[in-house]
Amino acid sequence: MKKITLKDIAAKTGYSVSTISRSLSDNNRIPLETREEIKRIAKELNYTIDINARNLSKKNSNTIAVFMQDDFFKIPHSTFTNVFWSTLHEEIQLKRYEPALYLFKNTEDFKIKVSQLFNSGLIDGVIIFSKILTNNEIEFLKKMKYPYSLLYYGPEKYSEEVFTADNYSAGKIITQYLLSRNLKSIVTITTDMTPSFKMRTLGFKHTLEENGLIFNENLVIKSTPSFENGIAIAQELYKKLDRVDAIFAQHDIWALGLIKGFNDLGVKIPDDISIIGHDNLSFKNWFSPELTSFTIETKKICVNAIESLIEDKIYKRKKIPIFKILGTLILGTSVK
Repeated sequence: MKKITLKDIAAKTGYSVSTISRSLSDNNRIPLETREEIKRIAKELNYTIDINARNLSKKNSNTIAVFMQDDFFKIPHSTFTNVFWSTLHEEIQLKRYEPALYLFKNTEDFKIKVSQLFNSGLIDGVIIFSKILTNNEIEFLKKMKYPYSLLYYGPEKYSEEVFTADNYSAGKIITQYLLSRNLKSIVTITTDMTPSFKMRTLGFKHTLEENGLIFNENLVIKSTPSFENGIAIAQELYKKLDRVDAIFAQHDIWALGLIKGFNDLGVKIPDDISIIGHDNLSFKNWFSPELTSFTIETKKICVNAIESLIEDKIYKRKKIPIFKILGTLILGTSVK
């Protein structure tokens, strides 16, 4: 059976080969009606894209795209996102590539934009920093043979492919440190927003149990990460301080709110209550006492994602990636 080409579709529809090519690549310069008509006829003719031929015909653009959700530059994500973007920007340039930032609203918007960029030869690979992508989008990237790396977040089926922090071990190290200071009644503040928080909570739970302590669900407070919520939690816990030794806030923004809230209430930190955070935000030093926190090795995570993308996915050189990076406990004066 004869292989159907773009010329065959052009002959059938009356459109030019370039219009056919752009329509099948979902180029939004072509009217939606025309694209849908061409796709329908291509399907009727059993046309399939020759992915290998398409890729071989392209020259390297020497550009790596970074795709982020458009709400990631808004609170409460903005501080975290800015650290990752500035690190990616610098490290991609050190690898002699040009970084390009693209924001997307939803999964469909992501697929359209990433397809247009790859099919136009404008990018060589993509680093994805997003909580909303599903298994379907990753399977789409694999099917189209688009080189990609998943940074910090990823859908469940591909969780082992994500370049991220070792959040489980972080939860264990922080909890063990508090226990070593003879602080045994520990409240943790968390959220179900991302798997990273769930893994820190799991590390917290397992460490308590390994030390012969009962994991009490009542000592787990779920909240949205914000400074204001930290203050509110301090007010909530004020009357229970005789039953609580320490608070493990799984994001520094909560911990800093706690410090502000307890200071306003006249509670002495760490004499009356110890507080430990996670993320080691740069502006934590503006608060007194200085917060003890756990840092994320952002640079190492980003470098691993970039190197894997370039070596393994773009140049097809075998490189064994390191997906999970353990951070470091940074001691302040907020723990007794």
